[in-house]
Amino acid sequence: MATETSAISRRDFLRRLGGTAAVSSGIFISGCVQPSREQAGGSAAGRYAQAQQPLSGRGPARAIDIHHHYFPPELVDEIKQHGKALGIEYVPPRDAGESPLSFSFAGGRRLSLEPALAEVDKRLEIMGQGRVATAAVEVQTSAQGYQLDGQRGEAWSRLYNEAIHSLVKRHPDRFVGIATAPLQDPPRAAQVLEHAIRDLKFSGVTIASNVNGKYFDSKEFDPFWGKAEELDVLVIMHPDNVLGSEKIGAYGLRTVCGNPADTTLSVGFMVYSGVFDRFPKLELGLLHGGGFFPYHLGRFDQRFLTGGEASRVPASQPPSRYLKNLYFDNLVYRAETVEYLMRMVGTDHVMVGTDYPYELGDWKAAEKIELLNCTEAEREAMLYGNARKLLKISAS
Repeated sequence: MATETSAISRRDFLRRLGGTAAVSSGIFISGCVQPSREQAGGSAAGRYAQAQQPLSGRGPARAIDIHHHYFPPELVDEIKQHGKALGIEYVPPRDAGESPLSFSFAGGRRLSLEPALAEVDKRLEIMGQGRVATAAVEVQTSAQGYQLDGQRGEAWSRLYNEAIHSLVKRHPDRFVGIATAPLQDPPRAAQVLEHAIRDLKFSGVTIASNVNGKYFDSKEFDPFWGKAEELDVLVIMHPDNVLGSEKIGAYGLRTVCGNPADTTLSVGFMVYSGVFDRFPKLELGLLHGGGFFPYHLGRFDQRFLTGGEASRVPASQPPSRYLKNLYFDNLVYRAETVEYLMRMVGTDHVMVGTDYPYELGDWKAAEKIELLNCTEAEREAMLYGNARKLLKISAS
């Protein structure tokens, strides 16, 4: 963790947070101090507004984006040619308004992907405007194919990984690969992950927040966690197949509320069930600012500490003790929220995330960090240093 310059330690902050609802707004555990309204563009809200404007003339793009989706267009040809063997059916568009990236897994519902997922030139342009030097390219989560059986799931994952690898080879200075793996079959997923990291030189792996509705409190996933720990690879969790989706579709609430809620539920299962006790070096990246987990950490701890049902929780420690295993993107839109997240987890656990190409993404996520009143070492850590270390990206 970066050298702490604040008046209280992170441990003191967490302890104080558990004992009072109010915390001095002038103290940050990682050395980032709440500026006065005359500093850094005024209040946090003022700096957020300022972040919407381009930072022209403030130096080159340097951020690493860890939340960046891609669907390789060549996979459509694979589905058209080998769909029966893969267990995937291509669904052609009925008119110009429908996505050409439409298919179904194992006879399930039609999946129509955003066409921008397959574009490259436009994303490079947006990356430049958003001051993103490198993007960690990850699977479109709904296209991971968890609905397939293990053998077909492995074939699909390997095809997807090879296609991401192709993009990285074409643009080695702009992209690094993040693998997908058939987590519906954890031993196979471990093998696919090993191939991606050792042979394709990928930098991490993406998983969904659940596998066909099954969360991660079962030891059946241990072969995958064990391989990720052995390879020292960052596992990036993205929400999908959100619990209760059928009831929260109106007003876009499935995305607004459901996505962060499912991440929160999933990491709750993991910390309470003892995953991080069995795999103490496992590193898990949580997107959308970690869902609601960092902001209700006191509630998670309280459930653990108050007895009752919590006395049967397999975990050996309160959830806050597992923050060392967790990393977060800064896709929370508001500077005040980024500042709170830094208080809770430390600047060595925060990274840039844009959620490209979705409408709830934030192309100016890097600029939020550029505007924070932090030491330059802390700023560099959040912009690219933490991601470079976790994803093992060469400084060159």
